[in-house]
This record gives sequence, C-alpha cells and structure tokens, in this order.
Amino acid sequence: MPRKPSASLSPQALLRAATKEAYERVTLLLTTSFDDFSPEQQRRLRALLGSEGAASPAKRAKPAKAERKELPPRYWLPHTQETWSGRGRVPNTFLAWEGTVAHTEWKKHHPDERFPAYPG
Repeated sequence: MPRKPSASLSPQALLRAATKEAYERVTLLLTTSFDDFSPEQQRRLRALLGSEGAASPAKRAKPAKAERKELPPRYWLPHTQETWSGRGRVPNTFLAWEGTVAHTEWKKHHPDERFPAYPG
C-alpha cells in the first residue's frame, strides 16, 4: 500500500523516498525471479545488488597461488655482469646494449642469438 506524501516534506525528501521505494520494489522483483535469469545475467545482478540476491551462492575461495621460485639466468652481459632469466620484459640494460658497437661485433659471430648466453 503506497504511503501518502506528507505536506511537510521537502521536494528532495520526497524524491529520496520515492527513489528508495522504487529501488526496494525493483530489488524485490529481481530477487524473487532470480532463478529465471541466465547465469551471466545472475552474475551481473549479483554485482549490481551486492549479495542481496535470494539465490546467490556463496563465493568460492580462490586457490592459493603457487610460490614463485627464482629462475636461473639465461642471458648475460659480460661488461656489466647483468643477468636476465629470459622471461618478462627485457631489462633496459639489455635494450641499451643492443644498439652499441659491442653488440654489433658480438652479433657478427652469433647471428641466431639475441643476447649472450649465461656461462653456466
């Protein structure tokens, strides 16, 4: 049964009350018919409504992340002793070395390699 607006309420208070009532109605409709939606729609509804969904399952625990072990070096710059495992971004020292005369000379003798291999 809708409430009758009081004459003493300001327009902002009336708007707030109407908005709250509309939100409650929509939430009630969505939670009562939650099972009728597809899994994708249910996921979106859960995100919008928080965990207010009537049929929303409990959140799954995230699997524990495996400990990262340090990788052995794969590449080596002899003049700086800098090493790199070959994974991830190329370190700036390796990128800077690529444009040098030393790199050009080394590349003449090792055309199929990008960087010197780690001696080990």
